[in-house]
Amino acid sequence: MLTNKLKSLLLLLMILLSARVVAQNSLGDPVLYEDFGFGTNYTPLGPPLKGDYSTMKYGGDGGRCPNPGAYLILNSSSNCYGDSFKTINFDHSGGSPFGYLMMVNGDSKPVIYYTRIIEGGKFCGGARYQFAAYLNNINKGMPRPDGYVDADVKFTVKSSKGAILGTYTTGPIDPDDSFVQYHVDFNAPNDGSDIIIELSNNALTGTVGNDFALDDITVKAYGPVIDVGIGTVAGPAPINTTQCLDGGPKTYVLKSLVHNYASPLYQWQLNFNNTGWKNIDGATNKDLNLSTTFLNPAVGKYQYRVGALSAPGTSLNCQTFSQAITIDVVKNPDYKLPDTTTVCQGEILSIHADGGTDFYWTLPDGTHSTDHFLNVTTSASKSNEGIYQVVISRDGCSYTTQTRVVVGEPLTVTVDDASPVICEGTSVQLGVHGGLKYKWTPSAGLDHDDIPNPIANPTDNTAYNVLISNDGCTKERTIVVTVLKLPVANAGPDRTMKEGEPIKLQGSASGSNINIYWTPTEYMDDPTSLTPRIDPPDSRTYTLHVESPDNCGIVSDEMYVRVFKKLTIPSTFTPNGDGMNDTWHIDKLITYPESVLYVYTREGKEVFRAVGDAKQWNGIYQGKALPAGVYYYIIDLKNNLPKQGGWVMLIR
Repeated sequence: MLTNKLKSLLLLLMILLSARVVAQNSLGDPVLYEDFGFGTNYTPLGPPLKGDYSTMKYGGDGGRCPNPGAYLILNSSSNCYGDSFKTINFDHSGGSPFGYLMMVNGDSKPVIYYTRIIEGGKFCGGARYQFAAYLNNINKGMPRPDGYVDADVKFTVKSSKGAILGTYTTGPIDPDDSFVQYHVDFNAPNDGSDIIIELSNNALTGTVGNDFALDDITVKAYGPVIDVGIGTVAGPAPINTTQCLDGGPKTYVLKSLVHNYASPLYQWQLNFNNTGWKNIDGATNKDLNLSTTFLNPAVGKYQYRVGALSAPGTSLNCQTFSQAITIDVVKNPDYKLPDTTTVCQGEILSIHADGGTDFYWTLPDGTHSTDHFLNVTTSASKSNEGIYQVVISRDGCSYTTQTRVVVGEPLTVTVDDASPVICEGTSVQLGVHGGLKYKWTPSAGLDHDDIPNPIANPTDNTAYNVLISNDGCTKERTIVVTVLKLPVANAGPDRTMKEGEPIKLQGSASGSNINIYWTPTEYMDDPTSLTPRIDPPDSRTYTLHVESPDNCGIVSDEMYVRVFKKLTIPSTFTPNGDGMNDTWHIDKLITYPESVLYVYTREGKEVFRAVGDAKQWNGIYQGKALPAGVYYYIIDLKNNLPKQGGWVMLIR
């Protein structure tokens, strides 16, 4: 008779095995699914759980390591606590590169890591369900200090009325494992009460350790074993097959067998390219006949599963599903080798195939190779001629193509000038020699593209490639024609300036390898600059010269600078007839021929007006001498120049 101790050990072993081996029974869509969301490369830490989801504190060391007795939601972590924690780069599911998980730095306190209340209406009373989660001991497998314990997590399911529906403890979680799914099964209450799930600390004795990662928490309906297959029932495992488009149309009959249900209800579903599971209208029989779907299908992943209910009227909340039958429709590789591959005697013979992941070559001598790039020989000879065939495969589908290798007599090619230089608008004769046939590309700018010495007239720098052949050996050469742009000069707009107030000219020039200079150079700071600073005393014309040192021309352009002189305005004059200072003469006003001079009395009465320097004021108004005193003037210089004003004293 077994002792009580032995019975306990066997019971513990059975519990551990049931926790670590995925059951073959079918599961429904999640009543609850917690994956903690996902972030971005710039948000490695996620927000804390809602306040009633955990009794632990949320917080870290400022980085990606949770504080003792706390947790973090994160998508990566490393170098925690002297590198005693494992490096985490991905969450369990791996569906997103930035998916979050819950990382716990546990202690010996009786805390609830995670808990949720699920509405009773989401369950079928009395039906079987499974509460599962993926756990990973994040402590590295190294010598342990005193007081160390491995994480030990307790699963609890209870009703909102306090009835315990199921419990399970993981026992010490092996640090050498990665994520492992643990679960507990339970029956939903018949009275429709809400259900509470809890993950809590069962490692209450240690002082260090008890650290783990938690992810992908689910609650699912737990049903009978559902066997599926294509053509015949194979078992409860996933099934995968590939249909190659070149293989022609196909038909499939998907089979199912639901165990332990006397009269199950069936519903087949399709998930195309991971867009989500959807019911197939009318597909409510035990088998699914796909007689037309794959006669001319689109490329993609077709996944089928069958859902089962125990009897009519049963809620869909109890529905469970088989493992998926996946039919991958794949386009065959379509890379085609050239009909003929030519190579010169004594040169490298290499044949390139692409478009697949696997390659199987058959050479003319019957040998084979699995190389991607087939390097036949470094010195080709007539013995290498023949048919080279390759079978290109990808995703279980293949395509066969071949090329005939011809080894030609050696070809000696000479080039007249590999890098001619011309001026824009001119032409040059290209020249290669040694072959029987020639083909130039691009043909634009050439008078012929099939002769050894075409005339080229490109508008821009152009690399001309030419294939030279003797009907067996082909070589390629390149001639690069450099086109020098013609010089262009623009001296800029005509300018005005005030005497003694320097300005900058606004010249521009274009062309290849050009030299520029201005004339005349007097009163100019840098005649070789496009924008020199000038300060001439008088108006003058400047010329910008642009020259090509490569004999592509010399051009010039002129602009005119008008210099407005600085006026000298006397403040007094004495029109007393003594021949000295009898008129009010404004020096250099003659350089403003469009200007208008106005003179007013104190009261604003105009007593004199003159255009340019045509006449000077002598103190007479309407034939009478004006009295001595202060008079006011305004000079409108025109030419968009500001007006000048002031006063003058008439003395008698």
